[in-house]
Amino acid sequence: MASHHYHHENHDQNGLKQGEVVVVMVPLPAQGHLNQLLQLSRLISSYDIPVHYVGTSTHNRQARLRVHGWNPLATANIHFHEFPTPSFLTPPPNPNSSNKFPSQLVPSLLATSHLREPVATLLRALSPTARRVIVIHDDLMASVVQDVTSVPNAESYNFQSISAFATYWFVWEFEGKPFPIDAEILKEAPSSESCFISDFWDFANTQSDFREFNCGNIYNASKVIEAPYLDLLEKEEMSKNKKQWAIGPFNPVAISDDKKSNQRHKSLKWLDKQAPNSVIFVSFGTTTSLSDEEIKELAIGLEKSEQKFIWVLRDADKGDVFEGEVRRAELPEGFEERVEGKGMVVRDWAPQLEILGHPSTGGFMSHCGWNSCMESITMGVPIAAWPMHSDQPRNAVLVTKVLKVGVVVKDWERQGELVTSSTVEEAVKRLMASKEGDDIRKRAAELGGAVRQSVAEAQGHLNQLLQLSRLISSYDIPVHYVGATTHNRQARLRVHGWNPLATAHIHFHEFPTPSFLTPPPNPNSSNKSPSQLVPSFQATWHLREPVATLLRALSATARRIIVIHDILMASVVQDVASIPNAEAYDFQSTSAFATYWYIWEGAGKPYPIDAEIMKDAPSSESCFTSDLLDFIASQRDCRSFSSGHLYNACKVIETPYLDLLEKEEMSKNKKQWAIGPFNPVAISDDKKSNQRHKSLKWLDKQAPNSVIFVSFGTTTSLSDEEIKELAIGLEKSEQKFIWVLRDADKGDVFEGEVRRPELPEGFEERLEGKGMVVRDWAPQLEILGHPSTGGFMSHCGWNSCMESITMGVPIAAWPMHSDQPRNAVLVTKVLKVGVVVKDWARQGELVTSLTVEEAAKRLMASKEGDDIRKRAAELGGAVRQSVAEGGVSRMELDSFIAHITR
Repeated sequence: MASHHYHHENHDQNGLKQGEVVVVMVPLPAQGHLNQLLQLSRLISSYDIPVHYVGTSTHNRQARLRVHGWNPLATANIHFHEFPTPSFLTPPPNPNSSNKFPSQLVPSLLATSHLREPVATLLRALSPTARRVIVIHDDLMASVVQDVTSVPNAESYNFQSISAFATYWFVWEFEGKPFPIDAEILKEAPSSESCFISDFWDFANTQSDFREFNCGNIYNASKVIEAPYLDLLEKEEMSKNKKQWAIGPFNPVAISDDKKSNQRHKSLKWLDKQAPNSVIFVSFGTTTSLSDEEIKELAIGLEKSEQKFIWVLRDADKGDVFEGEVRRAELPEGFEERVEGKGMVVRDWAPQLEILGHPSTGGFMSHCGWNSCMESITMGVPIAAWPMHSDQPRNAVLVTKVLKVGVVVKDWERQGELVTSSTVEEAVKRLMASKEGDDIRKRAAELGGAVRQSVAEAQGHLNQLLQLSRLISSYDIPVHYVGATTHNRQARLRVHGWNPLATAHIHFHEFPTPSFLTPPPNPNSSNKSPSQLVPSFQATWHLREPVATLLRALSATARRIIVIHDILMASVVQDVASIPNAEAYDFQSTSAFATYWYIWEGAGKPYPIDAEIMKDAPSSESCFTSDLLDFIASQRDCRSFSSGHLYNACKVIETPYLDLLEKEEMSKNKKQWAIGPFNPVAISDDKKSNQRHKSLKWLDKQAPNSVIFVSFGTTTSLSDEEIKELAIGLEKSEQKFIWVLRDADKGDVFEGEVRRPELPEGFEERLEGKGMVVRDWAPQLEILGHPSTGGFMSHCGWNSCMESITMGVPIAAWPMHSDQPRNAVLVTKVLKVGVVVKDWARQGELVTSLTVEEAAKRLMASKEGDDIRKRAAELGGAVRQSVAEGGVSRMELDSFIAHITR
């Protein structure tokens, strides 16, 4: 349970909240750069952070006039500062130049040096009333913001307006090519000299001396698209150990298109009449002019292709887009009449994002400016790449050779040659009317979906929610952890893998419940379901009133109360519906795979599913006792008030099942977040500590990957006969082991005697040095994280699965009850990071020593086991990466935190 409190706010006479963070945005005065930082301003201001957008009157006016895809009211928290610069030349673009670089913009770029003093004055004015002033500047505006170093509470961040792929090549070259790189891509990457003119290089070089003072780098990039190149940019030789954030796409990813609006652009009305994916959009941005000859060839090529098109035919921008005449390019005689109904020529500004987002648009012939690439990729539209200058040739390589979501119109090697009508015709047909084009379109659609998803909105049961409490409290949000005295004591006693001081921001509330029966577990039961715990579950019904009282008490002083409850505690928190500023989120402590099956069955099996996996998935009836199913059913009526679902799941492991859970029939249109693993992923093991567990000291003496860890959790007791067979099997396998041999928990783990299971006579003596038996609580996470541990014989409780997968340790699966049989299918059949000890179909049979021996040898001493261990290690690495800064689970948690603190 988290409470998000109001903070008392003071305001100065300018409306600035004293002590808040403010952002100053300093773009380069060219359309692609202006637009990206205005879009980023919108995103940052949506966090209720004031943004000050700095530029000349001309360029601020240009940016605001052309921004599209979002409501102009979204600029309410963006303050525009318009500073004068001396007059500068605004020559028209030269369409006949052999080099398409926009040299006409260079005078306006040089004039930006005069912005230094007014920007410094603004920073000094904002500084006294702000807690921190954040300056985000275009990479090519570093000299303008150099005075940030003289403002004590100011920090600056460098913004790269080009792709990470292109940035990587430029930085790698600039740093003297510090390490070898992919030869195949190196062969494709155009030289820097061929992409720019000398005037621009001179301007760019004036900025390099002023980049040292920035605190980090921001990219309009997405890890879904460019993870390998973002990783390379993080190398010390490239990043100089500065932080970086890839937070693109900046453009809106969902376009609201009101078809009844009188303001709707004519191109969108025309698109409404066309078939899906039938139109190619042709536009070359704001910095390139085509010659009369190039226009003629392009027109003839489009006509001959017989594909429908929208062509934005405009001259390139000048330094001041509002000054002087604009050339009107001429089309071949009769062209527009001949293609009427088949094509549309637009000679003014066009709503590019809405056109790309329209279902009739199936391709984009583009110059490959990074804005255009990001918008096209986001909307799932493939590209016919015709690069002109700057970063565009390298972006074209990314689109066509790396991502494979486009075709080449013009190879950069032939940059000086005229693109003929037959070349245009061929490229258009390849993209719009071929099997190759359909395949590319499918890849583009899949990538677009992943990119749009990337910006979408952030243990036994006791242990998982305590771990989640730790994670949420690390965001400086107070967490109230509620339970019976016995169970809170149990949770705190057993939590492991992190510093107990991490609970400093967690408030434990211990409420009384009536006495309940705590029968011992029955090791000889034919059903391993922990029926001994049912009385303690039923006793939790008495927590409803004290929880409601706590919520009402917190409500008075909190802006919002977030209640996170185990799915099986819905009845306890049902009064959340009566508290106006409270929201509830149910937490699933089982895998997404198991959860999916339960919900699918509960929803009446609303659609067909994978027959192969269905064959392996055990029935619910075989996994639970009737009294547990009754308790579960009692919670069902109290779940409707939930605002969303949290999973201790990771998209690296369970994306297909998380996606299925998002289906409307399953989710009821409620949000969900997969924010696992909750357990720490890096274990700090102080070998000199006197408190270190004996099992870890023993592991220190063993070879890497040589020990199998055997533990069946806290809810299962083995019979004397099962223990005997397991012991003989481990001995015969001749593998080293640590075996945690404890009886299952009762409802109150602190009450009464605990059974001490007996081992075969002489077993521990015979295996001294080969194996260790632990009869008390063992530090499972640290054991799994130790380099000597090479396998885990487990009941497949989801806590144990997640800890083992996180640490890269393969599993010998021996499920006992509840979700465990389905988790075992996930581990062995889907992820293929484990072997089966006991098939669930044979659940009533005794597991013999021979079966144990075979499973231990398969996992620990065979080629199959080595392959499984390798897969497990790779999956573990990916899962650990997912909770690092920028990882998919970290982003899911950030998204959830942003959602609840909105």
